[in-house]
Amino acid sequence: MQPENAILQSTAESLVELGEVIFVEKRMNLTLTPISSAREGGAVTTNNNNTINRSARGNALVAVAEGRDQSKGSFAVAVMHLRSLQVELCQFVDSAEFTRLKARIQVADPQEIILAESCNEKGSSTVLADALRTHFNQANLSLVHRRYFNAAQGVQLIEHLGNKEVSHLNSSVFEKDLCMSACAALLKFVEHIQNVCFYAHSVQINYCPIEDCCIMDIGSWQSLELMEQSKNKPSLLSLINFTLTSNGFRMLRSNVLQPCANEASIRQRREAVTNLVQDQHLFEKLHQLLSRMHDLDGLLTVYVQTPKETTVQTAENLIKQMLRLYQTLSMVQSLHNILKETELDSQLLKDKRESLADPRLTQIIDLLEEHIDPCVLKAAKKNSIALRNQKCYAIKNKISVKLDLARRTYEELLNDIRVQESELQENFSSKDNVRIAFSISRGFHFVWVCRDPLRAMLPPIFIREVRNRASITFTSRNMIRYNDRVEQAVAEVMIATNVIALDILEQIRPLVACLYRAMDAISTIDFVCSLAMYSVSTETVCPITGNQIVIQKGCHPLLNLKSPREVVANDTYLTADARFAIITGPNMTGKSTYLKQVCQLCILSQIGCFIPAEFAIIPGSKFVFYVSIIIASNSIVNLYYRRQRNSLNFVCKLPYSIISCDSSFISFNSRILCKQGNSFPLPVLRQIFSRIGHNDCLEKNQSAFAVEMTEMASILQYADEQSLVVIDELARSTSVEEGIGMSYAISESLLKRKCFVFLATHFLDLTSLGATHLAVENFHFEAAWKDEDNGDEDCAHTLMKGPYKGPVYGFELADLSTFPAKLLDRAKEMAERLKQEGDKNRKTTNDIVRQRAILRTAHRLRELYISKKKGEMSSIRHSAQALRNDLAETLEELDVE
Repeated sequence: MQPENAILQSTAESLVELGEVIFVEKRMNLTLTPISSAREGGAVTTNNNNTINRSARGNALVAVAEGRDQSKGSFAVAVMHLRSLQVELCQFVDSAEFTRLKARIQVADPQEIILAESCNEKGSSTVLADALRTHFNQANLSLVHRRYFNAAQGVQLIEHLGNKEVSHLNSSVFEKDLCMSACAALLKFVEHIQNVCFYAHSVQINYCPIEDCCIMDIGSWQSLELMEQSKNKPSLLSLINFTLTSNGFRMLRSNVLQPCANEASIRQRREAVTNLVQDQHLFEKLHQLLSRMHDLDGLLTVYVQTPKETTVQTAENLIKQMLRLYQTLSMVQSLHNILKETELDSQLLKDKRESLADPRLTQIIDLLEEHIDPCVLKAAKKNSIALRNQKCYAIKNKISVKLDLARRTYEELLNDIRVQESELQENFSSKDNVRIAFSISRGFHFVWVCRDPLRAMLPPIFIREVRNRASITFTSRNMIRYNDRVEQAVAEVMIATNVIALDILEQIRPLVACLYRAMDAISTIDFVCSLAMYSVSTETVCPITGNQIVIQKGCHPLLNLKSPREVVANDTYLTADARFAIITGPNMTGKSTYLKQVCQLCILSQIGCFIPAEFAIIPGSKFVFYVSIIIASNSIVNLYYRRQRNSLNFVCKLPYSIISCDSSFISFNSRILCKQGNSFPLPVLRQIFSRIGHNDCLEKNQSAFAVEMTEMASILQYADEQSLVVIDELARSTSVEEGIGMSYAISESLLKRKCFVFLATHFLDLTSLGATHLAVENFHFEAAWKDEDNGDEDCAHTLMKGPYKGPVYGFELADLSTFPAKLLDRAKEMAERLKQEGDKNRKTTNDIVRQRAILRTAHRLRELYISKKKGEMSSIRHSAQALRNDLAETLEELDVE
């Protein structure tokens, strides 16, 4: 037999002959200096170790480039996912608190962060390094010499490594020096740490503009319960997570933390979810097939990169991944057949079906079928010896003479080991339960199952005994010698198989683009199926995109999962002329829960999912409805819809109440119950800001008020017309006078920025903003009420129009504790007196209400005039008539009062 080292050496020499494998040292002449030579110009230093453990925190490496001089405040992030080896680039401007940078890195969930170390710093910590080290304490932070953040080398590496067919990079991206420098450092760092080289034109490199994402800071993720903070506390991500592949989960997670802000992509996802919800048979078949599919992203590593040294372990890994690729591509064909046999309405699913129909996938399958023996994949047993034999016999017979000879040697050794049972017959009786076993760690050995392993005596020829609870494992010197020979035989089989696998790999590598497309198709289908699974698990509707936030009978997603019958549904109403909602009411009535509900529903909408609500329109056939005008009267929400088609053919059943109906306009004014597949308007938000909770920050030596003002300063800096801001209890950590003054000033500033705002407060004086600002609407939650007949006490948790005018309710909660009765009576007396004085100052006259109604009608008429070119005249006529009737009813009510 040829020694193993000689075989490995010959195989390594054959790898070098491939030419383009080790291109970095041969062509680029770019190598990282070891850590020991940092003083002589080296660069790499880490705070822990350089070993990348894929089972650790995440499977991503992140390189961060910070702008200097004129580019100060700009940052670039390059992310490589180690399983799929996809590279994502992004460049943006951030604040001094690194809010966007931290969120971008957290989405990647890195296990190593790479930063540039300046020459004059000599390892000293920068502000950015300290901030990242504090926030991402579970990830390794590596400081690399700044010369490796080289934009020119980044462009050169991208042009050489990037696969142009699947990479989304335009000419403007190459002009972003920070992106190019971060990418250069990332690629070289991965090569140095992983000890691998990339094949030319084999890496998918994409630029992900931050404008296509809805930005939220990490504090909002926690306050809005988007991610799991503990095992016993559910989150929005865990609620909708029904993914079956790791890449599908990564796509779902990134979309929950940074929802899509591209209107076309959101619409395509909603169409796909609607398609699966309406076709349950298709959905079940896709879900069942995905549950049996291997992740393609983990298989791509062997086709994109190659180790610099070939060992038995790398050969086994290559063969294992090739077998998995063969199994996965067989299922990809089944997945394509399922989509091909179904009439699809979704353009997204049609596009993914085309990706799975790539003829290059069939070419790869034919190539694998030509060399791989399908019988090894049908083995009934999945124990250690069966998995080893699966790799040894993966390649068909008569393809390689060297491989056939190595297998014959391996089989002869296995037969000799079976003969070793004679040792057992000589030293044990026929009644003893003794057999030959195999494990990866010990190889072939003996196992004796007995009643009392601790007292049982072994013959002296057996060694290395291990006594377990119900058995004894041991071996003999002959068995050890056979194990050594078997390992050497297996090494010869693996190396001979590896030569054939490398030849197959060379033929597959030019076709790697179709594997990237197939991986994207599988992850997207898995992602959409997860959204569809949630959509069918509860009462949901499909939202459409508009310029307002209008939800009727919306439910909190997490509460709706636990006890849907006990959850109180509430309306949400924010439009361009009423975009600032002040919510008042006593404690424990649901103000904070309502704020979280609105944000979670908007996030679900922007990732393409259906949302739990009860408003929809159910016609007899498929129609698409668009919002014509929205009017608020006595109830919170009255919606008027314009139909897209010219003819009207549908069956209307109770409890629908049709106000008017003709060939172009339908208006509904009732509570409409529905299942999936219908629509109501929600805007595409670019940013979501939340200020919920009052906690001080001991790390920064800041009080609760200081933390609150710091967060509000960031909100006021970046909030715009496409932002949603939710604030719970603003400026409560200071005096009443200062708190009301700060709240007034902040509210007026947010009004000027025209963003959507929900402000929950106990400052009833803030409700007077509605008298001076047309865009302010007052809502409240009622206090608990008592049933005089039964004496029961309950809280409605229902959002009502207008400011809170109910009784002082906090004392009812204090009365449940051990407060002295006299103290509570005195407090109630003082509170009632102060409340009466405040009500007089906050009272809104009929003249102010009349003026608001006229101004709001004028604002809506202006919007109607602007949209007259887009709509039909009959629809506009009906909308104007509805506006006039609504104004007349409001003025008539004021006259009666």
